[in-house]
Amino acid sequence: MVIDSVSSVIFPEVCYFCGAGNHVKGSVICPECRDSVRLVSQPFCNLCGLPLATFDDRSSLLCGRCLTNPPPFDKARYGVYYEQSVRTGVTRLKFHASLFNVRPISELLISAFYRHYSDDKFDAIIPVPVHRKRLVGRGFNQVITISKRLSRETGIVLDRTSLVKSRDTEPQVGLSRARRLVNLKNAFQVCRPARIANKRVLIVDDVSTTGATVSEAAKALRKAGAAYVAIMVLALRTRNQPALLDI
Repeated sequence: MVIDSVSSVIFPEVCYFCGAGNHVKGSVICPECRDSVRLVSQPFCNLCGLPLATFDDRSSLLCGRCLTNPPPFDKARYGVYYEQSVRTGVTRLKFHASLFNVRPISELLISAFYRHYSDDKFDAIIPVPVHRKRLVGRGFNQVITISKRLSRETGIVLDRTSLVKSRDTEPQVGLSRARRLVNLKNAFQVCRPARIANKRVLIVDDVSTTGATVSEAAKALRKAGAAYVAIMVLALRTRNQPALLDI
């Protein structure tokens, strides 16, 4: 207790996003940065979780795409919008291996999980995998990194080996939803079906625009016999946003 008090004086808490002084107990994000983070909130489709242009308070609200072509998962939700502090933090973590950004990104992911899935029960958390070629180039999978913290917080088992990306695909950025789906078709495989069969699983990803990647991952898990497939994506990128920051 004394050591912590002395440490807080010598090394005062700072915001992990902007570096400003932070006095919010239990959080590594200062009030100003937290206020700048926009939550993905209603109205959104109750199935795919993507925002809707119009408001409707019906409890069974679904978008047109889900009504005509239901996705291969039971529920998908997005935490925040991919902008400002979130965009900077994710980009630094993903492309610059800045592990300093793991804590604030994980904090937002955990908060989103409790907001959308507090009443759900899961047998496993499954991070969206990357192809081994990309893994070698990048050095790590940032989705596994933040999923570990979600697993520790919730007590849900982290399964990072059952689902693999067996085919290296071109980057999704700039592709239409139709081309994204073609690009990812059969890119994911379940190598341990026995660990997935009859299980309730939560797929985790960091950033998504149309949900094409998580949909293909869900399709592979459903084919392997998963009883319930849900999706939690940290950040939703709007179509007019580029994927990278020049930092």
